[in-house]
Amino acid sequence: MSDQAVDASVIHDLGYRRYDGARDGAAGARRALFWQGFRAMFGIGRPAKAKAIPVFVVVVSMLPALATLAAAGASGGQIPVLYGQIIEPQIVLFILFMAAQGPELLSRDQQHRVLPLMFTRDVTRLQYAVTRLLSVWCAMLCVAFAPLLLLWIGEIGIAKDPATAFTTVAPKFAPVLLLGTVLAWLIGGVGAALASFSSRRAYATAAVIGSFLVAAAVGSGLRDIAGLPYFTSALIDPMDGVRTLARLLFNEKTRAMDTETPPSLLILVAVQALWGSLGAAGLIWRVRRVNV
Repeated sequence: MSDQAVDASVIHDLGYRRYDGARDGAAGARRALFWQGFRAMFGIGRPAKAKAIPVFVVVVSMLPALATLAAAGASGGQIPVLYGQIIEPQIVLFILFMAAQGPELLSRDQQHRVLPLMFTRDVTRLQYAVTRLLSVWCAMLCVAFAPLLLLWIGEIGIAKDPATAFTTVAPKFAPVLLLGTVLAWLIGGVGAALASFSSRRAYATAAVIGSFLVAAAVGSGLRDIAGLPYFTSALIDPMDGVRTLARLLFNEKTRAMDTETPPSLLILVAVQALWGSLGAAGLIWRVRRVNV
């Protein structure tokens, strides 16, 4: 470059605000990514339309628990509080929540070309995948745990002698925590993996819902057509597996359980944990190979 060109060069101040604060590095980037993902799962900081599905799922999943507690309280405890029976229909709502909100994190990052900006900073692909999975899992845990916790607290509160009822109801907290964790890990892991394979939100949503429905159809078909044992579908269909697990955890047996022995609790938990782990592995595999 000639001396004349150097003398003619000018540095323009465009007025951007300089950042003089503390730099948190990779840990700060991961924390920010986690909280942004967690907030996005509930539509926090976004328009009202983004909050519609989260609010709908939370309200609708809590209403049966409130109705059951009201009926049990009005009957003086004659109507029992059945955790498994109440949580069974909520599983579809949890899947709807994941199908609607999961793509907000994983599809939109690809659609809006955000990943190149993240990967050029202190966040690696593995860290991005794990942090997004934690955001999804924590949000799913809040949604799945809320009605169960409400039932547990409400069963103590509606008793004539809450102190005495606490000693009876307290052992149910471990099954409540286990069921909420299994639901969050299963639906969150599988849903996050499926949502990451498409940059279009509509396709990702359809993939999450469709995959669970296909698994249910395959499990039911093998049971009805191939003559497999009734509870074999619980090992193939995640929704059926969680329903069976919920019934066994709270000792709420159905007629089918009286005529045919279901899988053990350990097997059911292991199978659902495996489905969730496969989903987590699929998400990591996808993020490592996505083009940026």
